[in-house]
Amino acid sequence: MRTPYDAALRALDRDMDALKGLIADATIRLHEMQSLHEALGAKIVRERELSAMDWQLYAESYLDRARAERRRLEQLRHDAEVELTMLRRQAAQQYASMKAIGNAADQYKAEAERVAQTAEQAMLDDLTAARFVRRAREMRRSSQ
Repeated sequence: MRTPYDAALRALDRDMDALKGLIADATIRLHEMQSLHEALGAKIVRERELSAMDWQLYAESYLDRARAERRRLEQLRHDAEVELTMLRRQAAQQYASMKAIGNAADQYKAEAERVAQTAEQAMLDDLTAARFVRRAREMRRSSQ
C-alpha cells in the first residue's frame, strides 16, 4: 500500500546511500593517511640510523623536511577523522529520520487497514440487519 510518506522515504534512502559512500571514502582516506604517516615514521628512523652509522652523511635537512611532512600528514589524518565523525553523526541522524518516517508510514497503513475493516464490518452489520428486517416483515405478512 502506498503512503504519503513513500516519496520522503525514497529521498532519505538515496541520501543515506550517498552518505554511506562518503563515509567509505573518508574511511579509505583516513587509512591512507595513517599508512603514509607510519611509513614516513619508519623512513625517518631508517635515515637516522644510516646517518648515525656514517658521520659523513648529513641528514638533518632531510629529517626536517620529513618531520614537517609527518606533521602535515598528522593534520590531514586528524581532518579525516573529524570529517568521518561528522559524517557518521549525520548518518545516525538520517537513520533516525528514516525510522521516524517509516514508523509514520506504518501507522498510516495500520490506520487505513483499520478504517477499511471498520467499513467492511459496518457493511456486514447493515446486510445482517436488512436480512433480519426482511425476515421479520415476511413473518408478519405470513402470520396475518
